[in-house]
Amino acid sequence: MRIPTSQIYERGLNSVLDAQRKLLNVHNQIASETKILTPADDPAGKAQVLGLDDKISQNEQFQRNSDLLKNRLQRTESVYSSMTTGLDRARVLMIQSGNGVYDDQDRRAIAAELRGIRDETQNLMNSQDENGDYLFSGFQKRTKPFSKDPVTGAYNYHGDDGRNQVQLSPSLRVTSVEPGSSAFQNVAANRTVTFANSSGGVSDLDARVTDRAAFDAFHSSQYNKTQAPNLNELRFDFDGTHINVHRINSPGDPLVAGPIPYTTGEAFQFNGLEINFRGNFAAGESVAVRLSEPTQNVLTTLDSFIETLEKGGLSGEMFSAQLGNALDNLDRSQERLSSVRAQTGGRLNVLDNAYKNNLDLEISNRETRSKISDVDYSEAMTELTKQDISLQAAQATFTRITRLSLFDFIR
Repeated sequence: MRIPTSQIYERGLNSVLDAQRKLLNVHNQIASETKILTPADDPAGKAQVLGLDDKISQNEQFQRNSDLLKNRLQRTESVYSSMTTGLDRARVLMIQSGNGVYDDQDRRAIAAELRGIRDETQNLMNSQDENGDYLFSGFQKRTKPFSKDPVTGAYNYHGDDGRNQVQLSPSLRVTSVEPGSSAFQNVAANRTVTFANSSGGVSDLDARVTDRAAFDAFHSSQYNKTQAPNLNELRFDFDGTHINVHRINSPGDPLVAGPIPYTTGEAFQFNGLEINFRGNFAAGESVAVRLSEPTQNVLTTLDSFIETLEKGGLSGEMFSAQLGNALDNLDRSQERLSSVRAQTGGRLNVLDNAYKNNLDLEISNRETRSKISDVDYSEAMTELTKQDISLQAAQATFTRITRLSLFDFIR
């Protein structure tokens, strides 16, 4: 059978090129560390590898989320710890101020230290993270959460009730920080009244609750949550023998109590409340008092007691009532602080468990992907050697065949 010269060259070249292709394929597998260079090599395996790559990438993002959340929770826990230390010291000072030996000057010294604790507490409540975001503003992370109104003296919260959540797994979201409204602002407080203004000779007043149930019931019936706190006021009108109590800043200034007999210079008893007017409450004059908010910021608790300490001139019975009221409110604030600290600790535990679970999943996914696509180097090196020998054989054979001619046989 006669074989054309062109066919000899074509077959020889194809043999060499095929051997080169196989050798190059093994070389690329070793270089890229995978035996699936194209989807055609293993369609099912390639689909599995792509799915596992997505899972691994997702887990890596969850781990980064965990690191960021852990840093934020630890920073928050540090703030809570500092606040707890400060409020514990404030409680000690409050109890010291009730020492019957202390005079007004001693109490003013205590007030000075309490003022420092109050300022430091406010600074902690306005804490920021490493990016300058406020920790306790809810979703309003660029808004300073707490400030004092210079007119009313109230501490206002400017954030919202939003709770930022971080995703730690496909089905797990963990709240990072409780908003300041929950942690510090909306803490239940003992209800009372404070002096607002006077049309006559009364310059201030001292009030204490003698029947908590009776006054709380009256306060609840009169306090309007839809109005600004400074508009929740009562007016005491004195006609010389009786006092009539009106709810002002309401249509018609309705009468809520009275006429109640009253003798100038004596304590005024009213719905579980005892009031001593400072100054001369004369016939035809009026005194306005403000109902306290049913919830209270811990800073307001400190401010109110600082005012009590600096005011001076209180009877032992009245001061004891103010001290007991302040301690009750401080206890509630500390209980709320302890609660949010416990929540933070619980979230740290959840975070640690989620981190470990994600780490286990990542190891499992990488191991599965390795079994599907990674190169077995011993097998690959053996194949590389085999294909190299095949290429050399193809090249040598091609060279020998292309040199054959009739003249070789004539010789």
